[in-house]
Amino acid sequence: MVGWFPGEVDLPFPTFAFIGKQSSSQAELQAEWEFIRRYMDEGGLQAVAKPRTSSLLPLPWNAFSPQFEALGAFARNGGPLIWLGALLISPAFVIIGLSHWASLLLCWRPRWPKIIREAGKPGKPTPAFTTVADYPPDVQEKLLANAHRWELRPGRAPDHEHWRRKRNGA
Repeated sequence: MVGWFPGEVDLPFPTFAFIGKQSSSQAELQAEWEFIRRYMDEGGLQAVAKPRTSSLLPLPWNAFSPQFEALGAFARNGGPLIWLGALLISPAFVIIGLSHWASLLLCWRPRWPKIIREAGKPGKPTPAFTTVADYPPDVQEKLLANAHRWELRPGRAPDHEHWRRKRNGA
């Protein structure tokens, strides 16, 4: 997660962006973190092993595992009645799993906008930071009305003019 706080950018609230792939376990998060750390510390792709390319299609067991995870504890500690109930309800689990997998197959893969993908490359522009002025007037008023909640130091709530002056450089 990358974040920018008031004072670093011209917004009265913190802004965050999540980087990297979605992971389903602590081990995946640690592997992703280690790859990024080695890439940054040791000098790019030549310092790290080439990442394994994964399929763009979701695997079916990722859609089925949530339905059966909760059932595991009951099956381990239950008697024959629990096993019979699990057997009777299993068609519903299969239908839910297939529906979940179908929804995953229909999802678009997320992509950064082209200007962000090209930012930092030679000859390409760097996108400007978002400011309060980029929002519609009604949203600007709501952001400025809550600006005191995002201050990083204690004190009383600043007035709206404080943020307008700060935004206009006065």
